Amino acid sequence: MTWPTSAPAATVQRVADAQAHLALERSGHAAITTWQTQRLTELVQWLLNNVPWWQARLGPQVNLAQWEALPILTRLDLRKMVAVHGAAPVPQHHGAVSPYFLAGPPGGVVRFFTTAFNQRMVDHAFYADHQRHSRNPYAAQGCIADDIPLHEGKHIAVAASLDNGCGPQVLRQLQLFTKLQHIRWLQQTPLTYLTVTPQVLDDLLDEARSLRLKLPEVRQILTYGTQVSDKLRAKARKQLGASVRHRYTCLECGPLAYQCPRSDDHFHVAVGNVLLEVVDDNGKSLPTDLDAEHAHSGRVLVTALHQYATPLLRHDIGDTAALHTQCPGCGLEVPSLSQLRQGA
Repeated sequence: MTWPTSAPAATVQRVADAQAHLALERSGHAAITTWQTQRLTELVQWLLNNVPWWQARLGPQVNLAQWEALPILTRLDLRKMVAVHGAAPVPQHHGAVSPYFLAGPPGGVVRFFTTAFNQRMVDHAFYADHQRHSRNPYAAQGCIADDIPLHEGKHIAVAASLDNGCGPQVLRQLQLFTKLQHIRWLQQTPLTYLTVTPQVLDDLLDEARSLRLKLPEVRQILTYGTQVSDKLRAKARKQLGASVRHRYTCLECGPLAYQCPRSDDHFHVAVGNVLLEVVDDNGKSLPTDLDAEHAHSGRVLVTALHQYATPLLRHDIGDTAALHTQCPGCGLEVPSLSQLRQGA
């Protein structure tokens, strides 16, 4: 590899976006609210001016001061909207529109659309999480997942890349191998970080323990999907010598919140990507509280601030949590979640 005579544009953009995500998270309640209100105003105005079916849903005008008066978007509503209308028109700077297909629960989204700009924001928000948790993004990373493309051989190898901002990666399709084969692969493949769902992690740890097979240590385990139990965190520390760092995500929205670096129980909202509400059964916001133990838990509603191709306003994704204006785990003045229950 030769050192570039000029910095690749993608590398500069990734670093700038990641720093912007982190700076916004650390800027305090007033600055976060102002920035999110600006993005929300732009999104709503675009929908009213350019997307007829959203104009019909929202009415001719939207008063952000009465945000709770807007209808809640269920996953079944979204599924029907995408099936009938497809992708919405998007601003020119958002670039190409691409479809994504999901295998979700009954009533879940089976298709949605995203733009190049939205995907960039999502990817770089995840990259910022490496810095949040003091990871070395150029260290060896492995992933075992259902959504890895089918492949020949033991894994897909992705070389280290300055443009992508990552070190060597090895990606392994979950269904191509048995649990024992995955365990043998982990024993033979030096990794610093492992990305996996909590259920797969639990299954592999139980299989290794039942077969009395020792697993090599990794530095951190990055999870997504359902929440991680205290029991699973303890098993991972014992068998892999690693802490679990969970990312609260939704496929049609991207990152929603990241585990606090100082706490297993609290999550910093991905304020550069989404506006999160926690509401009661009537769609009214529940009060926030610094005391996580006695905070009010309710339904999580998601508004994706950069998702124009499949707009998501007050989207009920079926999860519950309590919302705080300050993280109870580390004290940072950023919207944070506790009592997170996914798939409620």
